[in-house]
Amino acid sequence: MNFFPKKFICVFCFSIFFASACTRVENANVSQSQNNQSANNNAQIVNDDVEELGKIIKLPLAPEEATWREDNLNAQAAGESKTSAQERKKLTAVLRFTDEDTAKIVAQTENNKTSKASEVEAEDWFPAELVAQSQLSGDETLQGSTFPADDFFQLPYAKGNITRINNTNYFVLELTTF
Repeated sequence: MNFFPKKFICVFCFSIFFASACTRVENANVSQSQNNQSANNNAQIVNDDVEELGKIIKLPLAPEEATWREDNLNAQAAGESKTSAQERKKLTAVLRFTDEDTAKIVAQTENNKTSKASEVEAEDWFPAELVAQSQLSGDETLQGSTFPADDFFQLPYAKGNITRINNTNYFVLELTTF
C-alpha cells in the first residue's frame, strides 16, 4: 500500500516535468519561426523597374537599364527609437545609359564637384557584365570614378555618390537616408 502513493507521486512529477519541457520546445519553435519570418521580411529584393525607381529618386536622364534594391537598415539601428530606425534606408542602383547620356551624366556631375578614383564591390545581383569584369580584376571590385549624386536626391534619400565604372556605360548609385 505504501508503494502506490510513491509510484503515483513519481508519475505525477514526471508528467509535470515532461509537460513543461514540451512547452519550452514549442515556445522555442514559435520563436524560431517568428525570427525566420522577420528575416524574410527584411530580405533584399532586386528590382529592374525603371519607372518605379523614378518615383523613388530623381533620374536626370532615363537609363536604358536599371537594376536596384532598397535595404532597410533597421537591424543596424538597434537601440534607437522605432521612428528613426524606420527612416534608415539605403538604395543601391546599377544604371546603364546610352553613350550620349553617359557623356551628359559625367559632364553634369563633374560640374558639381571633381571626381575621385574609387572601387565598388560587385554584388551577385549586379548585371552579368559587371560581375564578369569584377572577377577579371581578381579582387571582386570594379574600378571607377565617384561623384556626388546631388542630381539624384529625392527625399527621403539625401546623401550618396554615383560611380561610373571604367570603360563602360554603367554607373553604381548609392544613396542613404542618413
